[in-house]
Amino acid sequence: MENIKTIVKENLVALRKLNKLTQLELSQKIGYSDKAISRWETGETTPDVETLNVLAQLYNVPISYFFEEKHQEMVVNTKQEEKIKANKLAISLLCIVSVWFVAIIVFDILNKVVGSVPWMSFIWAIPISFLLAIIFSSLWGKRIWTFIFASCFAWTMILAIYLQFMSMSSFVIFIAGVPIQIVIILSYFLKKKIKN
Repeated sequence: MENIKTIVKENLVALRKLNKLTQLELSQKIGYSDKAISRWETGETTPDVETLNVLAQLYNVPISYFFEEKHQEMVVNTKQEEKIKANKLAISLLCIVSVWFVAIIVFDILNKVVGSVPWMSFIWAIPISFLLAIIFSSLWGKRIWTFIFASCFAWTMILAIYLQFMSMSSFVIFIAGVPIQIVIILSYFLKKKIKN
């Protein structure tokens, strides 16, 4: 029996730390005092099954996890996942920085050769950056970020078109952004409902 208590307490500590929570933050999330959590983690007491179920849902693990000697394996897997996330973020940012590097080159060429509005290269770099952000967030990120980037892309694209062709258009082009934004919002909530 003592061995099970030790396994449970070690898993409780490991999961809390993996989720980067203090005892106080965890207590606020599950409605127990931080002193109770401290007693669980020192092995003085063990949480009941209902509390373990709440913790399992919070940490997104099966309830059986608390009774298995896997906490070290979980730490290794989480560290690998963090490295993978960091690499994905680095790749995404590298691609977006590349867009701005190209914009600087285009600016320089247009400034020397044509002499026309070279600053537009930076304006067009904004929606292109958001387009890349949409692609990477849909591959690797959370849906909410894809939704936010899609909204930013739509409005910055409209702004870029307006600024590029301002002699041919008026502010009416911004009205076109309203139905586009509505479609983006509806698609976000529609996909969310379908997945649920």
